[in-house]
Amino acid sequence: MTRYREILRLTALGLSQRNIMQSINVSQKTVVKVQRRARELKLSWPLDESMTDIELES
Repeated sequence: MTRYREILRLTALGLSQRNIMQSINVSQKTVVKVQRRARELKLSWPLDESMTDIELES
């Protein structure tokens, strides 16, 4: 399962896409997709604690 919350958290910390890829072992395509979708939905870190990766995937 994609770790959406972690990608958004690391993005907010200013890590590069490459560092995020290496840190949580996902592809660059996944990082780009999650970052792009978060911008479209105006999601930013910190997220509501009740929001899970499953909800983010929807």
